[in-house]
Amino acid sequence: MATLDGKVAIVTGGGTGIGRATAIMFAREGARVAVFGRRVEPLNDTVAAIRTAGGTALAIRGDVRIDDNVGDLVDRLEAEWGGIDALVNCAAIRMGSPITGQSTADFAEVLHVTIVGAFVLTRTLVPAFRRRGGGSIVHIGSALGTVATRDFAAYIAAKGGLHQLARASAVELVGDRIRVNVVAPGTIDTAIDAGVSAFRARMLEHRIPIGRPGHPDDVAQACLYLASDAARYVTGSILAVDGGWTAA
Repeated sequence: MATLDGKVAIVTGGGTGIGRATAIMFAREGARVAVFGRRVEPLNDTVAAIRTAGGTALAIRGDVRIDDNVGDLVDRLEAEWGGIDALVNCAAIRMGSPITGQSTADFAEVLHVTIVGAFVLTRTLVPAFRRRGGGSIVHIGSALGTVATRDFAAYIAAKGGLHQLARASAVELVGDRIRVNVVAPGTIDTAIDAGVSAFRARMLEHRIPIGRPGHPDDVAQACLYLASDAARYVTGSILAVDGGWTAA
């Protein structure tokens, strides 16, 4: 039996990078997967890859910050697939800028997508998880929610806040058998890391004890564990998937 047989999962930001890798892996492990995000083309590409491999998936366009969009997503999945068992929230944006060079609007946008979006998803999904008898929420945080570097203050603040929101949610929702955890990647070979300068990328690689950037599948494997019944006693955790970077 596959790890997620019979499960229904939502992956936000499921069109690219970690979200795409996670959606494909979850489908391979037996889940029916809804990929959700603002850009429909990459969502459709992920769904096509899943269906070509024999899996079941839907692409649903929407914004994690908008209550009605998330509410419609939940309603559709309950109507078509009977319920929801897991969420992997990969929705994020990252703007690199010195603090003195970043606008208030840009700073707020990063926090809004990351923290407000996570809040909206959590609050909206709780009734659906209760109807299912429990569920698992996995937020994609970051090593930069724990340590800091230059020129990414908004992203660092947002990911640190996301880690604490997850912990608060885990404590509050444990009585509903809803587990909330964070996977905190380090340097991963995805498009979002393309904005890191070549010099800084080499510096980060040198500082990673394992000696290389991670692959999206490295993060997807951690999400798979936390979404599965194997992690039934795990909640409120921040799981570092960073090659030992924050430890060193």
